[in-house]
Amino acid sequence: MARDFEKGRAVSMNLTQYSFTSGDSGQGASAGSGGGHGHAFTILLIEDNPADADLCQFYLADAFGSRANVLHASQLAQVEPLLEQHAVDIVLLDLGLPDSSGVTSVIKLRAIAPEIPIIVLTGSRDQQLGVRVIREHAQDFCAKQDLSSAVLSQAIRHAMERHRLQTQYARILETNPDGMVVMDDDLQLLFLNQAASHMLGLKAPEDIGTRLSQDLMGEEGEELELVGGRVAEVRRATLDWNEAPATLVAYHDITERKKAEWKLKQLVQFDQLTGLNSRNHFFDHTDRLIAHVDREGGMVAVLYIDLDHFKNINDTLGHSAGDELLQLVGERLCQNSRSSDFIARLGGDEFALVLSDVEQPDDAAHVAEKLIEVFREPVRLSESSVGVGLSIGIATYPHCGSCGQELYSAADTAMYQAKERGQNHYQFFSEQLQRDVETRLVREQAVRQVVADETLWLAYQPQIRASDGQAVGVEALLRWPTDTIPVLSPADFIPVMEDVGLIERVGYWVMKQAAQMAVATEQELGITLRMAVNVSMRQLYDPGLFDQIAGVLESTGLPPGNFEVELTESSIMADLERTCETLRRLRELGVSIAIDDFGTGYSSLSYLRKLPVDVLKIDRSFVMEIGSNRQTEAIIENLLGLSRALGLRVVAEGVENDEQQAFLRGIGCDYLQGFHIGRPVELSRFHGWLRSAGREGDE
Repeated sequence: MARDFEKGRAVSMNLTQYSFTSGDSGQGASAGSGGGHGHAFTILLIEDNPADADLCQFYLADAFGSRANVLHASQLAQVEPLLEQHAVDIVLLDLGLPDSSGVTSVIKLRAIAPEIPIIVLTGSRDQQLGVRVIREHAQDFCAKQDLSSAVLSQAIRHAMERHRLQTQYARILETNPDGMVVMDDDLQLLFLNQAASHMLGLKAPEDIGTRLSQDLMGEEGEELELVGGRVAEVRRATLDWNEAPATLVAYHDITERKKAEWKLKQLVQFDQLTGLNSRNHFFDHTDRLIAHVDREGGMVAVLYIDLDHFKNINDTLGHSAGDELLQLVGERLCQNSRSSDFIARLGGDEFALVLSDVEQPDDAAHVAEKLIEVFREPVRLSESSVGVGLSIGIATYPHCGSCGQELYSAADTAMYQAKERGQNHYQFFSEQLQRDVETRLVREQAVRQVVADETLWLAYQPQIRASDGQAVGVEALLRWPTDTIPVLSPADFIPVMEDVGLIERVGYWVMKQAAQMAVATEQELGITLRMAVNVSMRQLYDPGLFDQIAGVLESTGLPPGNFEVELTESSIMADLERTCETLRRLRELGVSIAIDDFGTGYSSLSYLRKLPVDVLKIDRSFVMEIGSNRQTEAIIENLLGLSRALGLRVVAEGVENDEQQAFLRGIGCDYLQGFHIGRPVELSRFHGWLRSAGREGDE
C-alpha cells in the first residue's frame, strides 16, 4: 500500500511541477498539520458516490480536524449556490458526476470559480488524463485508490501553495506596465494583461483561446508598430504554463523614446533652414544607393549645384534675404524633381541632387539642363526679385568613384570646372564621359531636327532570286540627309530615335513611303516587288502596329503579299508570347515575316517551328567567310536544310563577290542581297538598276 501511494504521488507531482516552485519538499502531513495552514479553511467536496464521499470526509477530518470545514455537493449544479453562501478555499472534484464528466467538469468548474484551486479525484491513474486536467488549470490530480489522510493533506497543501504562487505570478504579469502575452506553440492566446490589451487591441477573456497573428509576435529585440501609433520593443521567454510549453512575449512601450530619436534624427538628417536633407544624410543615402546598384545593377548620378554670385546677393540684400533665397531655391529644386530624387543642402549656397534611376549619363545632363532653364526665371523674395544662376558638376557611379565621398569630390571638382565656363553651365567630372554625353546630346538634337524638317530619306537595295538573278524584292533603308552635320549612320541615329520616342513616328513614315514606292514601281515599270521594311522592338510592342500596317496597305493599295516586315531575333524573343500574337495577325492579313540578321541573336533553332515567320535572312558575318572558312560554309548549308524542312525562304545578306554568289546559288539559297547585287540607292537610281540588271531573269 505504501509503495502504491509513493508511486501515485510521484506521478501527481510530475504532472503539476511548474517552473516556479515552493521551497518545501512536501513530505506527507500528519493529522492536525492543516496542510501548512494554522487557520480554519473551507473545502468543497464534489462527489456523487456516497461511499467515496464518506471516505474523503473521514480522511479530511483525520488530516485537519475541526479546522477544515467540509461542504459536500453531489453534482455540479449544486456548486454555484454553495459558493454564493460560503468562502471556499479549495475544491475536491470527482470527474464522474451525474451532470458532468471528464475534463469537461474541470472546465465548467473553472468557469464558475476561476479563483479557487482544484484537486481532481478520479478512479484512474491515466497520466494523459492528469496532463489534460492540469492544462485546464486544475492544481493537482489524485487517484482515489491511492487516497489517505496523508495523501489528501499533502495534495491540499501543495495545491493551495501552487495556486498562491500562480496567483502571485499572474498578479505580477497583470500589474506590469509592459504588455504581457502568453501563448502556446500554436500561437493560441493563453493570457494577456491589461497593458497588452491596450497595446494590441485585444480583450480578456473574449480573445483568450484565439490564435494570434504572426505579425504581433516579433523577434527578440524587434521593434513593432502597434495600434494607435505606439511602438514597442519585443522581449521573449519560454516557460511552462499549466504543464505545457509556452512563450511569454513582453511589449515594452518605447513610443516616447522613438519620438525623441525622431527629433534627434530630424536635427541630424535634415537641414534646419531649408528642410532639405542634410550633408550627413547625403553621404549615408548615396552610399546606400551605391550598395543597391552593386546588387541590382544600374547607375547613380550626383549633381553638385552651386548658386552663382550668391555672395553678392547676401552682401547686398542682407543675410535674412539670403536665407529666404536659399529656402526658395530648395523649394524650386523640389518642385522640379521627381519623388525618387534625393535633394540635400550641403552647406552655404551648395546643394546636391542624387539620381537613382539613371540609365545613361546623359539622363543626368538632361536634369541639369532642365534645372538651369528653370532657374532662369528670377526668384521673388519678400522685398525684391533676384536672378539665380546655377553651376552644376556631375559625377556618376561607377565611373567617377566608389563611394559617396568620392562622388561628392568628383562632382565638386566638376562644378568648379563648370563655373570657369561662366554662369549656367554643367560639367561632367570625366572628360571622356563629358565628350560622350556632349556627342550624344548633339546627335539627339540633330535627330529631332531632321525628323521635324522631314529630311530623312529612303534608300532601296534589291533582292534577287539566286537561281536566275531576277529582282524579286527590295529592302527600304532609312538614311540620314547628306547635307546635315553631323553625318550619322543608321547605327548612330536609330538608337537615338528609339530612346527619345521618335521611332514609332518615323517607322510609320518609312512603311508608308516604302509601300507607295512599291506600288509606283509596278505602275511605272511593270515590275512587282516584295517590299521589306525593318521594324524596331519599340514598334513591335506598340499595340497599334497591326492597325498601322493594315492602314498603310489599304491607303496605298499595296497587296499584303507584297509587303514584308523584318525583325531581329532579339526583338522577337524579348516577349515571345506577345510577339507571336502580333506576327500571327500580320500573317493572317497576308504580310510576310522575316527574321533579320539570323545567327547573331538567340539562334535558338527550337523556336523557329513555333514562330509565325516566312523568311530567314542569313547575317552578312556568315556570308563574308565563304571561301575562307569551311565550318561557316557548313553552317550555312545546314541552315538552308533546316529552312527547307520548315518551309522557310532564305535570303543571304552581304553578298560582295562572285565566289559568294556562286556558292550560295550552288547550295540552293533562295535569294541574295548585297553590294555585289546592288547598293542601297535613292529611288531614281534604283529604277535605273531595275531597268538593266534587275531583268536578268527575263533574258
